[in-house]
Amino acid sequence: MASAVTNTLCINMGRVLLLLLLALLNGCASMQNTPADTIYQDRLGQVTVIAIEQAPELKFDGFVRSKGGGAALAGGGTFVSCMSGVGHCSGSMCGAALLLMLGVCGVAGLVGGVAGAVMAPSADQVTASEAAMARVFEVRTIQESVRHSVEEAALAAGITLRQLPEQETRAVAATKDYRLLAALGIDTVVETTLTKAGTAGSGLNDPAIAYMEVHVRLVDTASNTERYSTDYLYQGRRLDLASWSANQAKPLIDELNRGYRTLGIHICENIFSLYTFPNRDRRSAGGLLSSAFGLSPIYPPTRGALTGDRIIGAKFEWFAVEGLRPRFKWEAFPRPGDIAAAPDEMSRISNVRYDLLISREENMAPGALVYHREGLPQPEHTINISLQPDSRYFWTVRARFELDGRTRLTEWGATHFAVREKITAPSQHSYRFRTPGLD
Repeated sequence: MASAVTNTLCINMGRVLLLLLLALLNGCASMQNTPADTIYQDRLGQVTVIAIEQAPELKFDGFVRSKGGGAALAGGGTFVSCMSGVGHCSGSMCGAALLLMLGVCGVAGLVGGVAGAVMAPSADQVTASEAAMARVFEVRTIQESVRHSVEEAALAAGITLRQLPEQETRAVAATKDYRLLAALGIDTVVETTLTKAGTAGSGLNDPAIAYMEVHVRLVDTASNTERYSTDYLYQGRRLDLASWSANQAKPLIDELNRGYRTLGIHICENIFSLYTFPNRDRRSAGGLLSSAFGLSPIYPPTRGALTGDRIIGAKFEWFAVEGLRPRFKWEAFPRPGDIAAAPDEMSRISNVRYDLLISREENMAPGALVYHREGLPQPEHTINISLQPDSRYFWTVRARFELDGRTRLTEWGATHFAVREKITAPSQHSYRFRTPGLD
């Protein structure tokens, strides 16, 4: 008996040590920390957004289809009719609905370039010409929804973009030769392509996270040369398949639509306003083996890497705050390291404010956004709502300020260097805490 207990303790201790080592290695790997190139921002000039009509790679883990039964969940639940849950749509909602129909329902005609996500319609369903027309409409709508989201975000931020006739944008998008636009007074093209979308999970019954990825290129129209390119990733809610498929998959359609909107805002902010921290060093997030890139959390601090392990998670990964209306504190900007790295620029900044996001944890990923404040005057803030007791949350913060007459935004704080400009906030790599119970 004593031997069995000893073996169990040794196994658990080994488990703890292994996970702690993984957390430490994750922090070490994060040292490869290079800034995003934003030098192009000073010479953007007149900008237009163009969507590339390219089929995205769609993969909805856990969902299966049959030719007669439409889409179904591997766990046994079915969609009565994939089409009936869509109804009328507008804006990015049409793109979200089509992503679902293409990737899950298999009711549309997209066949090329999609990794096994859909099947071609049979001859008795639709003629070849109708299928080709539907395919063009589907891809165009999916990709145009990205462009619309970026344009809507720019309008909300007071950024003026040039609008072009639809026929002209499609013509230049097909060739990716934008020199003709220079004659129309356009200096820069923001080229967007939704490259991936779907849900990702490790098993049929495990929760699956919704994701979308957009490739963005900035192209100088005079020379048709690329100034900058990158990929932006949205990682949304993580739900089980029954929850995703409820009410004719409305939760999944809504989440994909939220992905469009969030990516549109993220792309707009990064292209026009991102200011990378002068000091790129990894900093402590206030806990054991913790890393912070950006404005470090002071309260609540964040402990090591998020492993999802039951034992480690309960004891080490979620800092317990006091009360349901905690006072958040973080580093002030500019930090001493920023002043040392760029003293001239730091002396010219003014009107420093802060943006704060808090999202409830849902299956080890950020769920619903419960708190969002912009323009906070101090690097601390007591939230004015009560959080749920005995619950876990992700949070992050950034600075916004004026520099040489323009509003600039730092990256969101995160526990991994690549998250700040690449992945929308909040994410699994945001800071973490848990609330106390009622007793």
